[in-house]
Amino acid sequence: MNDLKPAPAARTIPRTDRSSHLVNQENVMTLIQEALARSHQQEAQRAAAEHRLARRLTAGRGWSRIAAWAASRAERARLRAG
Repeated sequence: MNDLKPAPAARTIPRTDRSSHLVNQENVMTLIQEALARSHQQEAQRAAAEHRLARRLTAGRGWSRIAAWAASRAERARLRAG
């Protein structure tokens, strides 16, 4: 009699693929480098924002001094004229 049982499935043995492991390491290194670059960019943007604020404050103080000088000069001119 003919035995019609299916043949046993070929058992696959998992193997470690060195190339995919290297690709994963390269991806991780790339992600780390990108994160570091993002961090440096954010730090540079924060420093630039602080610098802009400092420049605005010092410019404001300078214009304030000029305005005070102009006001005192105008007052002296009024006193002399009148």
